[in-house]
Amino acid sequence: MLTYVRRVSIRHQVSTPTPARPATRACLALFAVALAVFVLWPVHPLGPPWLLWITTPAYGPLLAIVFWLLSRNPGLPAPSRAFWRRLAPAPLLVGAAQTAQAVDVLGHPGARVSYTGPVTLILDGIALLVLCHALIRLPAGGRRTGAAARVALDAGTVALASAVYIWHFGTRNALGAGLTPPVIASLGLSVFAVLVVFALAKAVLGEHSALDSRGLRLLAAAVLVGTLSPMLQPLVTQLDPRLYVAQVYLPAVFCLSAKAAEAQWRCSAARTRKVRRRRPYSLLPYVAVAAVDGLLLWSATADRRDIVAVACSAVLLTAVVATRQARTLRENARLLAELDHAANHDPLTGLANRALFQQRLEQALHDGPVRVAVLDLDSFKQVNDTYGHEAGDHLLTTAARALAAAARPGDTAARLGGDEFVMLLPGADESATAAVIDQVVTALDAPVSARGTQLRIRASIGVASAFPGDDPRTVIRHADQAMYAAKKRPGTAWQSAA
Repeated sequence: MLTYVRRVSIRHQVSTPTPARPATRACLALFAVALAVFVLWPVHPLGPPWLLWITTPAYGPLLAIVFWLLSRNPGLPAPSRAFWRRLAPAPLLVGAAQTAQAVDVLGHPGARVSYTGPVTLILDGIALLVLCHALIRLPAGGRRTGAAARVALDAGTVALASAVYIWHFGTRNALGAGLTPPVIASLGLSVFAVLVVFALAKAVLGEHSALDSRGLRLLAAAVLVGTLSPMLQPLVTQLDPRLYVAQVYLPAVFCLSAKAAEAQWRCSAARTRKVRRRRPYSLLPYVAVAAVDGLLLWSATADRRDIVAVACSAVLLTAVVATRQARTLRENARLLAELDHAANHDPLTGLANRALFQQRLEQALHDGPVRVAVLDLDSFKQVNDTYGHEAGDHLLTTAARALAAAARPGDTAARLGGDEFVMLLPGADESATAAVIDQVVTALDAPVSARGTQLRIRASIGVASAFPGDDPRTVIRHADQAMYAAKKRPGTAWQSAA
């Protein structure tokens, strides 16, 4: 019954209309009109050329309303509202830029270069800066070592691939007309577009807590459509010189952005506050490399004028991805080493744990004679009860440092549990064992400060000898018996098993 109620609640949440739904539906309806006119125009013009631009002025205000309403949604955390508030001016700027483009095109029929007028370029450039600022200010979740560098390399790969396509299909052709002011402005706009792709790819690939993942993917699709679609302009011109790819791709960008905002609205505050964990790997860098490799093959067979630039870009992309993979392999090796250390070492003292000690004792008994020293801290429970667990932990770490300092190369100091420690001394004779134990006793003789009180550590140590073929459990039992015999002596003392 509870599961059914939860499912009904989720369906209700998904189907509940948002206050921004009317503006979103209006964007979709306008896009349908623009797409229909654009598709039918090459077959049979539906009227005067201004019909191709008739929906352009409406998108910016509609989408700005959607973003503004979303920024005032109290159900979202503050970082989410701040992002959409910073993003709200962008659709107004883009809409104004494309309206200026429409006026410029309609006022200069047949002049193809006029569609990149200065007003359009300036407004689009400001809009890209607004978008980049909003993305950069997104809070990033997670502080894992090397995560920022890996995300930057992945985002750089995607941005570099986008730059190659923009260069090949847009910038290179524009430079053929010379470095005129409009061409220079277009180049600057292309650079801004690549920066936005980098910032957005970094947001998509990184760990973050401010945006709904589906909404962010829709926003990324909108930016990629807006960045790469202008490359199709030469193909559109061949269909009809009055067609501009902006007449259809910009409505698509606005609709994708509106759907992204709607997805964010549906995301509850509790879900938004969760940090989206990044996948162990991302396909985006590999897709970017494959796209540039495909462009390289096409350039080698169909259009060799740009093959050197594309080939250099492919090599650079491969180097970036190889660097990313090398960092990942190093990070994986480090994580495996940390996991192995955590599985075999005591978390408090850093000494070997019981499992690792047993493993090394069995190995040592195959190689030759060994000595095992078991150490127990006397009155440890009274210290814990009187001065607290922090003081008890201080005693344990002090004893662990004493054992670690006295251990010779090849020896193993371990904590068996509680206040019981053990040392494995492979190949140690009686004099070498005595030297190690005396060093431990001397180190433990120094007082330990706990809450302003100087405490003396009293320890009992039992030593047992073992030879190849002996049972490891028997060796430890003999060392325990010797340790209990040492407890009968005053102060810190050690006793060898009979």
